[in-house]
Amino acid sequence: MINPIWLDTFITLVETGNFTRTAEQRFMTQPGVSQHLKKLEEACQCELVVRLSKGIQLTEQGQRVYQYAKEQQTKEQDFIASLKFDAPFEGKCVVACSGAIAQRIYPALLTLQKQHSALNIHVEVAPRRTILAGIANNTLELGIVTNQPESEDIHSEYLGEEALGLILPRSLPNTLTAQLSELPISSQGSVSRSGSASASGSGSGSGAKVASVSGKAKSKTDDASSLKDVLNHLGLINHPDAMHYLQRYFNDCGEPELANVNPNKLPHTGYINQLSQILLPVNEGLGYTVLPTSTLEFVSFADRLSIYKAKNEVTEPLYSVQTPHSALPARYQAVKQTITQVLG
Repeated sequence: MINPIWLDTFITLVETGNFTRTAEQRFMTQPGVSQHLKKLEEACQCELVVRLSKGIQLTEQGQRVYQYAKEQQTKEQDFIASLKFDAPFEGKCVVACSGAIAQRIYPALLTLQKQHSALNIHVEVAPRRTILAGIANNTLELGIVTNQPESEDIHSEYLGEEALGLILPRSLPNTLTAQLSELPISSQGSVSRSGSASASGSGSGSGAKVASVSGKAKSKTDDASSLKDVLNHLGLINHPDAMHYLQRYFNDCGEPELANVNPNKLPHTGYINQLSQILLPVNEGLGYTVLPTSTLEFVSFADRLSIYKAKNEVTEPLYSVQTPHSALPARYQAVKQTITQVLG
């Protein structure tokens, strides 16, 4: 790499045409200017100037080096100027989150990008641990995770709650029809953020209709059939977040028969790591699963699924995460505002 100080001295020499004036403008001695020129010629392995009695004349190579030096000088000036300019609606924005959150925020982010075409929005689906690691090692600028992280290397802001639902098929094998009938299915309603069903059918989101299975109609003394029995007979459709969701659901749903169930000991009937496919085997009556209830808004067969209506609503808090050591670029402000409006 050519020393930029030699190039700066060479530019001044060419533009003044005189060693003495170059030394004055560069606050150097005349021998110092000659030394810079000599080192530059050695680096370029060619003669750059011809000394004349009244000044200098550039060789062909000298003209090319001068042009190169001016281009580098302009690039450096432009680069320094760009560091001082933080465009609010221009540049790349990367947001990492779960698949369920991506389904909710991506349409709104696309609308934002249509309004500001110079924005380049990337949404990356990743597990919580990967997102937090990316923030901590400064390879990711903005993420969305469940549960507030406890780390000095991560700044978090509360966004809202994500409702979790125990999702069952409406059509069951004959051997399970009686068991499910003990957990009455209400009339169809629209999926709400809470995961319950609205009898009016005027819920939020896309209005996908699902049935709600009530946990309050079951007598504690009637053990001919129980929710636990149904889950054991059906089997779990497992996915990367299933164990975490199940544990939280069992702990918080208020159903005594589930409070002490170990999710790791439940029978499984399948596994899929694609969010868009998890509910397919549930729809076919092959098992049950636990997911954010918002996922039901993005499947065409939501009316063939049931959400168990537990005594308590089960939710997870959502947080935006970023590094605490520097502010986000201005272009992220509109992105964060859009995300907050969707999830808040």
